Amino acid sequence: MGMIRGRKILVVGANGSGKTTFAKKLSERLKITHYELDSIFWKADWQESANGDFRAKVDEVTQTDSWVIDGNYSRNQDLTIGRADTIIWLDVTYLKMLYRVTKRSIHRIITQKPLWHNNRESWGKVFSKDSIILFAMRTYNTKKTKYRRIINGNEFHDKKWIRIANNGDEKKFWREINSSDELISR
Repeated sequence: MGMIRGRKILVVGANGSGKTTFAKKLSERLKITHYELDSIFWKADWQESANGDFRAKVDEVTQTDSWVIDGNYSRNQDLTIGRADTIIWLDVTYLKMLYRVTKRSIHRIITQKPLWHNNRESWGKVFSKDSIILFAMRTYNTKKTKYRRIINGNEFHDKKWIRIANNGDEKKFWREINSSDELISR
């Protein structure tokens, strides 16, 4: 019996929890296409996709036979969580989240690393009301509460949930993934 159920896998967690890095690594190991919801949502010049357009793109992706998706967009939760077979929750501490999202933003500003559709983080954006750091701080508890509620509720009880709450959990997950020939069960 594989530790991951099905071939539709969603990776969720707070900003800075490592969703994209984790999802990319998992997609490479499982040889399943990776989709980053931020790359679908954000357009050039930090313009947001219209809700209908974003939903249509997520609908198209989640109707395929296999995927590893990372992201938390509640407006499409019925498509992402609803169609996923396995959901992996990266449940990092507040301090770890804050450290990672700050470090990541500073790195992106200094290197001017292009993001989705050639968007780049800037000092002005980091210190604005739209700061990703402030957003991460404001939404951390909401996301944590949301995933606890979902896991303990009835709406998505048929899903396989994997909660990774610390480095030990993550090391164990990768050890099992890397040592198993049968990774996915039906």
